[in-house]
Amino acid sequence: MKTWQDIFAKKIADMGLTEPWTLQKDDTLQVHVLKPGWKEFVQRRALGRFQCSQCFYEWSSAKAHILFHMRRHRGWGMVCMRVFRQACRRCPNPQLEEPEFSLETTERLLHNLVLKILEYCYGVHVQTSKLLEVVVDALVAGPHDSARCEGCQLGICSKAKLATVSDAWKPLKGMDKTSIHRTPRHQNTRPYATPTHHSSTTTTNFPWKRCCWISISLICIFAVVLFSLLHFTIL
Repeated sequence: MKTWQDIFAKKIADMGLTEPWTLQKDDTLQVHVLKPGWKEFVQRRALGRFQCSQCFYEWSSAKAHILFHMRRHRGWGMVCMRVFRQACRRCPNPQLEEPEFSLETTERLLHNLVLKILEYCYGVHVQTSKLLEVVVDALVAGPHDSARCEGCQLGICSKAKLATVSDAWKPLKGMDKTSIHRTPRHQNTRPYATPTHHSSTTTTNFPWKRCCWISISLICIFAVVLFSLLHFTIL
C-alpha cells in the first residue's frame, strides 16, 4: 500500500493540486453505495497476478477491478479503494486472494484516478481520450471464472451485468414471440352459415296494411247491408 500512496501523492502534485489528498484501503466499499458528498470511480480491465496461499498456484486475470470512492471537504481530500479478489480453481476450499499489479499498471490506474478527482471534485472537464488504457501485457489462458471472482459476485464485472440484462429480457421476448405466432382458436374453421328460413322472409314481406284496409271495407259493407235488412223488416 505504501507504493500506491507514494505514486498517488506524486500524481496529485503533477496535476498542480495544492490541497492534501490521502489514499487508504477499505474492503467494505460497495458499488453504488455512497455516503453523501462522495463520488465513485470503477477501474475495469486491469491485469492482475494472483497466487493461492494454500497450494501456491499462480494465475493472471485481465478482469481485476478496483473501486474508488472519493471526497473533497474543507480544503482536503480522501480516496478509499477496494481491490476485488479471486479464488483458486484448484483448491477445494479456496480463499479469496488479492492481486498484485506491475508498476506500469499501478501508474496508469492512479493516473486515471487523479483525472477523475479533477472532474468530480474540481469541475475540470476531462476528455475520455486522456484516460490511459491499462495494457494487458501477459497471456491470459482460459475464460474468466465468474464463480470464483469477487467482482462478478458483487455485480462489478461487465460480463455479469450483461448476463443480468439478457436474463431480464428473456421473458419479454418469449411473451412477444408467443403472441405473434399464436394461432387463433377459430382461424382454420369454416365460418358458421346461418340457415335461411323462407317462411320468415315470406311473412316479413306480406302486405299487412292492404289486408287491413280490405277487411275494414268488408266489415263496413256488411254492416250497411245488415242495417238495411233490419230496416225493411221492421217496416
